[in-house]
Order: sequence, then structure tokens, then C-alpha cells
Amino acid sequence: MASIEELKNRVDLHDLADRLGMQRGKGTGNANYHSPFHKDKSPSIGIDKTGKHFRDYSAEGTPFAKGSCVDMVMYVKGLAEVPEAMRWLHDEYGIPYDKKAAPNEPRPEKSRAEYIADKCLADALKVREYLNGRHISDAVIDAAIRAKTLGFNSWVSPKVQAGEVGHGGDAAAFIVRDRISSAVLAVDLRYLDPDANGGVKTQSQGDKDGVLWCADWKRLKTATKVWIVESSINALSILTADAFACVLVLRGLGNVDLVDWSFLRNKHVVVCLDNDLPFQEPHKLAGHRQGPEAAWKLVEKLTSLNISAMLVDQAGWKNEDGDSINDVNDYLGVWGADKLRKAIDIYEPWLIPGLPAESGVLGKKRVYLPSHDFQQYWKFRTRPDFTNYISKMEEKDDGDDGVIKTPVIADLAGFRVASLSRVSVASATATMTGDPDNQPAVYFAVSVQTPRHGAALQRRVMMDEQLHNIDGWKKFGPVWIPSAFSRMINILERTADLGARHAANFVGLAYREGQLVVNEGADCYFTEPEKQCPYHNMSFPTGSVREARTVISAFQSTFKQNAALLPLVWSLGGHLKALLGFWPHMMIQSDKGSGKSTFIKRLERAIGMTMFSGQSLQTEFRLLTSISHTSHPVGWEELSARRQEVIDKAVGMLQENYQYTVTRRGTEMTEYLLCAPVLLAGEDVPVRSLLGKIIRTDLTGKKGPMMPDDLPRFPVRGWLEFLTRLSRNEVLARYREVRTMCLHASRASGEDDGALRMSGNYAAVYMAWMYLCEYAGIDADQGDFDADLFEEMNRHIGETSADREPWVWIMETALSEIAAGRFTFPYAWESGANPALLIRTSHIMDHISSSNHLREKWNGLPVKSDRVFKKQMLNAGVIDGDCERTINMRRVSNLQVISLDKLKTFGLYATPSTERTV
Repeated sequence: MASIEELKNRVDLHDLADRLGMQRGKGTGNANYHSPFHKDKSPSIGIDKTGKHFRDYSAEGTPFAKGSCVDMVMYVKGLAEVPEAMRWLHDEYGIPYDKKAAPNEPRPEKSRAEYIADKCLADALKVREYLNGRHISDAVIDAAIRAKTLGFNSWVSPKVQAGEVGHGGDAAAFIVRDRISSAVLAVDLRYLDPDANGGVKTQSQGDKDGVLWCADWKRLKTATKVWIVESSINALSILTADAFACVLVLRGLGNVDLVDWSFLRNKHVVVCLDNDLPFQEPHKLAGHRQGPEAAWKLVEKLTSLNISAMLVDQAGWKNEDGDSINDVNDYLGVWGADKLRKAIDIYEPWLIPGLPAESGVLGKKRVYLPSHDFQQYWKFRTRPDFTNYISKMEEKDDGDDGVIKTPVIADLAGFRVASLSRVSVASATATMTGDPDNQPAVYFAVSVQTPRHGAALQRRVMMDEQLHNIDGWKKFGPVWIPSAFSRMINILERTADLGARHAANFVGLAYREGQLVVNEGADCYFTEPEKQCPYHNMSFPTGSVREARTVISAFQSTFKQNAALLPLVWSLGGHLKALLGFWPHMMIQSDKGSGKSTFIKRLERAIGMTMFSGQSLQTEFRLLTSISHTSHPVGWEELSARRQEVIDKAVGMLQENYQYTVTRRGTEMTEYLLCAPVLLAGEDVPVRSLLGKIIRTDLTGKKGPMMPDDLPRFPVRGWLEFLTRLSRNEVLARYREVRTMCLHASRASGEDDGALRMSGNYAAVYMAWMYLCEYAGIDADQGDFDADLFEEMNRHIGETSADREPWVWIMETALSEIAAGRFTFPYAWESGANPALLIRTSHIMDHISSSNHLREKWNGLPVKSDRVFKKQMLNAGVIDGDCERTINMRRVSNLQVISLDKLKTFGLYATPSTERTV
């Protein structure tokens, strides 16, 4: 008989529900079903998006009311034994009863690339003769074979004749492995006799796009310099010249655009693609040089990621006859390994990479310089982190009636300007919604390499008027000849179009040019990065899905009832704001010694989150800068210990960035996009006015085992890349489905709008958990997260039923003032069967607004109008009409009769005075 896991994989619950005769709810996209045991106005059985799990929210606690296909059969059919339900599924779906082999008996079927790789590795030593003929050393060949990235293919097609395409034959096999897992992704074949294979010289089996070849990926971890070449033969040639080099192979010029080069950050990259001659007429690409033009584009890509990149100077690559040498392997064959080692370390000295200052260069130029610029261009010479200037040419007599001109080289700047590019930064609306951008901002991004920062480029965003401000450039390093430097910048302005790009100033999941992308700090172009975003230099933690499961399991076990997992899910789900349109804040409650501080530190480490101390949140501007331009969560410690003025401003900002809000500050009107979800930690978090926009968890009394010290970081980068595959319509449809489930499980009534909103907040977190389970490959029922979440939701709704109404806060203050004898307006107590407070609501508002000692409370109130205050009390049913009474010998009319018994239901207790009883 098949296992439960096999049945779960084969049976779709929607199909099973139809076979069981369950009635589906009406409405497009409604994935819920009516209960088969009682009449329900709205569907109460929900099936998750995977179609593998169900839950009956109207039968909490009933056996088999949630779970897999087996549980559904037992629940609906009323079966008591699991084998009986499994037999029913076997018969219904025609699944054979023969037991399948255990997963560990036969190995999983290998991919075509893996199968070919195994065959090639078995005959790997046969490749030596061919590679020796290409001047590759034995040491390099042996090292690649040990790394299992080099082999030999001898397969010949039995169906295709020799000389035809697809025949095959002997070939050097370069095995392409994943950079992280070392899994085989592809095998590149280089045929020894291309004519036997129909003239096809190279062939690739497996993935091609966005995948690189490296002889040994382990070298990348310790390498400070990385070479990039076109072919594997060229890579082995460089390794022959320098056995300790790290060389990456493009495997096709198209991969320049397809590879995510961010993994090369903090590496010095040397680009050495083929030195192709231009195509000749009548070729459609006449005048173009494929290798050099791809190298230019690669430099632009790397520079935009703040990665230092230099081009190898191939102008002097000539053979003994003066003919141009095309690639690295040809150079090795002509001049040997020692000269090749020196040649690949000679970089182009030109100010604009790929644009020689010499006339007569063949092919299309990278950028056009007018004659007045080109006449000055040759004077500027660069090194990786330094710039020189030819100030003049000295003439000397060589003694044979000839004159030798010698350049006089002066120091120009203590850094190299790698690029000056125009950047169009999307507006806040386009960033958060993906709508067409009607208000982009245009800046100029300057990337500079300095000695103190090594291979990492330093970027600064400048306005038009800042480009020629030498004082601004001197922040990078010394500028010794300001006039020549200004002339250099004037020439570089011609290159603004070369690296022109669109960007989004947002760290997290955002839209760029209408596409959902993962934006890190290096992808942003802030004019004042330290002020505009707390994560302006953020690189999200990376790792494997297995590490994600490890982190989830550790957080789930360290506190009981998923009290610690809830903040983790909330933190990671915050990046759904661009798709969902909102995200609640979170409050962590705990008593002293409950482990809150330790837990928060582990959460910070796990996802790279920042907790701001209360000391750093003393002003409105500091609060604003801590939540700007990111969907990655931030934390505020002990907000309740701040001044009431700071608390009021903080709460006001949290109200705004529940969705997102744009504000501008300063004389330059610097833009701030308030968006970050905030984690509020403390024993008494002042959030009464935020109850509709916050969720909570309580750690008190739930302490479990400590998390291990070697717990890996959660792969946030991989999680965000998973989310980019979602669409807004898909997420919103799923949210509506999950919200319906949460409302069924909620104690909120349909008339309590505040409670309904709170349920919607918890539904968003539950949806994040479901997506997280899909990403990590775990069961959504693991650890009963949903049950604990709904329990916390209902407890939160029940305990804050009174606090959600602003009129309750106002009446609480008014009763305190009356009890203290500070209320000077006329009021009276009515005794009897229905005791009441006789008072005007307008007098209450006037008293609070005019009392100096209540000024901070007044400023923090969301309701300041007597009309709204009275309306809320009427809706709550605590006002039993109006009356007129004599108070202190004066007749007072239009007094509201406020029932003391009804006030008690909202947690408000009055202290009647016998002196004012009427």
C-alpha cells in the first residue's frame, strides 16, 4: 500500500472534495467548501493553495477536522482507522496496492547532464593529450580532474553518420557545477575533430543561461582577484601561467546580461575576453568587435554593482609577424606561460575603459569624443586606484639630428573615477506599486576606486551642480591639479549614457521598471544614504533552503506555542508589502527574565535586522530615518521610556507606514519613503492608538530550550527571490482566501470594524507562513502554527475590545480628573436603580484641551472634536439620552446621561461623590 506521503502528493483535495460530494462555496476563486455536517451561511472548510491541506474552522478540536487527504476521508466518511481511509483512496483513484520501493533503495534518476558527466569523468585522463597539445600543463589538468570539472567524452551516436551534425566523437568535457552546491548543471563539449560532428566545434548539454564554469569554485572564497574569459581553454591557459589564479568562464557572450554578478563583490575583477577583429562588409555587424564590446558591457554591469573591473590591455598582443593575437590560449602558444602571466596583469591605462587614445584603432568606438575633447583625452592615464596626468612632453636631442619626446607624468588624483552615469530613480508610487512612473528623479552616479577601500568601489550620487564641485570630489581623496581634474570630469560627462540605468531607492522587495526585483543597498542611489535608509549598505544573508528549515525549526522550539516563530514569520513576511499594500507592526510582550532581550538578539542575527535603542530615537528626525526606504523590519527598544512628545510622534509615524507615505525634509527637500515594519519591544508598549495596525506575541512563561550558538542565518536573499516569482493578483487572491479563514476562526463580530481589521493583520502573517512553507519545503501544519496564531489573535481581540475606541481613553482621563477634583465644569451624579454621570461631552473636551498638565495627552489623542467623541459614545450605547439639572444653584441644560453600569463593561469605573448627587 502507498505511504501517506505518496498519497498526499498524488491526491488533490479539490478533486477529492468533489468525489466526497462536498458543496463548494459560490464566488470566483473561492476555495472553501460548506460543512457536510451542519448548515453554514458561509463556507467553513478551507483548502490551501497547494491543494494538499484542509481545515474545518467550524469544528475546532474535532478529530481529523484538518490535515491531509487521509484526514479528509476519515472526517467526511466518519472512518476510525487510517488504513481504512487509505484503502478507500486506493480504490477511488485506482492506485495499485503493491508497495513502492523505499526512497533509499533505488537512487533518484539522474539528469542528462549528470549522466554525461559521470561518463566523462570515468575517462578523464584521456583528455590530457588534447590539452597538452593546447599548451595546458599537466598540473592544471590534474587539478581540474580532481575537482571533477574536467573529463573526456567518447560517445558516438549510433544513428547519425560521421560528418553529420550530432554524430559526436572524442571531445574534451568541461563539467559545469553549481557555485554553492557543486551539483552538475551542464557539460560543455569541445570536439577534437569538428568535421566528424558535421562541423560543430562545441556543444553544451544542460543549463547554459546565467551559468559559469570554473575549474575549482573553492578558490573563489579566498581569491582577491578574479579573471573572466570566454572559454574554458582560455581559463586553463591562465591557470597554466598562474596555478593559484581564480578564473571564471562566460560560456557565451550572452551570459554577460544573464549572470547575477553580485557574488563578486569585494573582488578585483580582470576582464580578458577575446581580442576579436571587426566584422567586415557585407556582414550585418560590420565594424563591430564581439569580444571587446561584450567586455565593455561586462565592465558596466560590474561597476553598477560597485565591483572594481579592469580590462586587460590587448593592444600589444602581436605574434612574431606582427599579426593580432585573438585570445589567451593563442598568446600562451606564441609566447609561453611566463610572458602570459605578465600580459594578463597589464591593464588598459585609458580614462574610459575600452576607448584607446590612439588614432587608427579598428572597429566601432565605445563612445564618440569631439575633437576638442579627444585632443585632451590622451593626457589622462589611470591605474586601478590612481589617476595620472601628462602635463607636457619634453623634447630631447638623440644625437642623430632627431628629437625624442618624453611625457612628463604628474599625479592628478589619489583615486580612479570608474564611471559617471546618469541614473533615473523611480518615484515612491512606481517603486511600491509597479505603476508607470510619472515622476522619476534624474541623478548622476559616480563610482570611484580608492586605495583605502580596496576592490570595493565607492559610490556617490550627485546633482548637476555638484559634478564640478572639487570640494565634493576631495572627499574621495586628494586632487592635486584641480583645473586638469575639472577637464577630466568634463570629458567623462560624455559617458553618462554608457552606464545609464533605472533604479529604485528601496531596500527589499520592490518594483523597478514594472518588474518585481530584490533590491539591496548597492542597488540604490541615495543622495544622503546614511540619513535616508537604515539599510543603505545592506546585503541580504544568503544560504540554502536547508538552512532556512534549520532556522525555522530552531525558532519554533525555543519558545512554546510558536511565540518565537511568530516574530520570525512576521519579519520575513514584511517584504510582501509591495504585493499586499500593507503590513502590520509587531509588539513583543514579556515579563522580566522571560528571555526577550536574548531572543531579539538572535532574531537580529538570523535575518540581519537592526534594533534601535531608545537613546537613538530621541527626535522626530531620528525616528523618520530609522524606517525609511525599506521593507526589511527594524526594531524600537523601550519606546515607553521616552518623552510623551517623542512617543506621540513615533505613534503617528507608525500609523503612516502601515502602508507607505512619502515626506520631504530639509532645504534640499530630500525624499523619505516611510515604509519599514517596526518591531516594538518592551514591558509596556504604548500602542493604544495602533491596535488596528499591530499584532503581538507574548513570551512570558513559554521559555523552551536555547537556540544553538552555531545556528545559520536565514537565507533572506533566496526568500526574496522566491517572492519575485509571485504576482500581485495571485497574492491578493490568496490573502482574501486566508482572510476568510481567519474571520471564521476569529471571535470578532461583523459589526466590530476594529476587530475585523486586526483579524486581517493576523491573516497577512498566516499567508506569509504559508508562502514560507512553500519556500522551505515544510508542512504548513508543522507545530500547529495556525492554531497558535489564531489563539493569539482572539486573545488580542478580546483583551483590547475597550482600548480600540478613542472615546474610552477620553472618558478614562475625564473620570480621573473628576476624582482628583480638577474638573471645573458643571457635572452631577445620579443615583438610584440606574446610576449615571450627568455631564456635557463638550465640557470634557474643553477641559482636556485647556489643562496644561493634560497637554501631552491632548496632543496624542486621535479624536479632538466633541462631535466625533459624542458620536462614538452613542454608537457604544453608553449615553442614555440628555437631561437638564440644577447644579450649584444653576440650571444646566443639555447634559448627557452616561450610564455607569455600561461604562463598567468597557473597563471604566467612576467614583461618585455624595456632594454632587442629584
